[in-house]
Amino acid sequence: MSRICAAPLLTIACLLAACSPSPDELRAALKQHPEILAEAIREHPTEVMEALQAAADSYQHLSQAKAARAEDERIERELATPRHPAIGAGRALRGAPGAPVTIVEYSDFQCPYCRRDASVLKAVLAKYPDQVRLVLKQAPLTIHAHAMEAARMFEAVLLQSQEKAWRYHDLLFQNQERLTAEGGAYLDAAARNVGADVARARRDAQTEVVGAIVDADLAEFEQFGFTGTPAFIVNGVVLDGAHPIEDFERVIARVLEGQSPPAGIARPDRGGDTTTGSP
Repeated sequence: MSRICAAPLLTIACLLAACSPSPDELRAALKQHPEILAEAIREHPTEVMEALQAAADSYQHLSQAKAARAEDERIERELATPRHPAIGAGRALRGAPGAPVTIVEYSDFQCPYCRRDASVLKAVLAKYPDQVRLVLKQAPLTIHAHAMEAARMFEAVLLQSQEKAWRYHDLLFQNQERLTAEGGAYLDAAARNVGADVARARRDAQTEVVGAIVDADLAEFEQFGFTGTPAFIVNGVVLDGAHPIEDFERVIARVLEGQSPPAGIARPDRGGDTTTGSP
């Protein structure tokens, strides 16, 4: 056994194989005989790297499992003490009106993360056509120059038609760069594109009615402690920031399993960015 005496090796072997060593025991043994580790790396580099990779994979798996348990526990807590966003008749709604799962989204038309999650939400609604509905609320951030105007124009178009409003929503996100570059001119062009009465939308966007809707959404957004967009409440459970579809599925599955009652909403009768998290 070149350059390494048998006794320390036997000690390490015992600790690793048979004795279920504690981290402190391993640390003490290797601190006393560091040459063992160096020798092992020199003589068996492949085996050592494979062992290290296996240990790293095991640690990652355990960490992910721990995080998943913590998220499941959080969901259970929030389902037990849900948040209750106010949802009135006439709000922008996609999906089955009587669905048991309600996703309330607080969005900003200039937020790139909201744009990214718009496709995620479409996938969620496609997967759960009878189980999920989406309600859109406005959270225009002051860091975006045209976000407030866009929010007001969306709500004004919504006064004309749900269908036109959602087409307007999709168009603004699809052409977000134009909204940023052209501002109000593009808002008018997009409204015209979806068949809205632009002059009426412009008048309605300046009314106290539309202003009160946007102001109330912003106040609720802040009341729930959100600071960035997008933000979501799924049957009372918070998903803060942009999320992949799997995160929505996790909450939806739990809600459907327990049939947690959805937030109340009347059938419509009209028609995840942050101050720090988005440019």
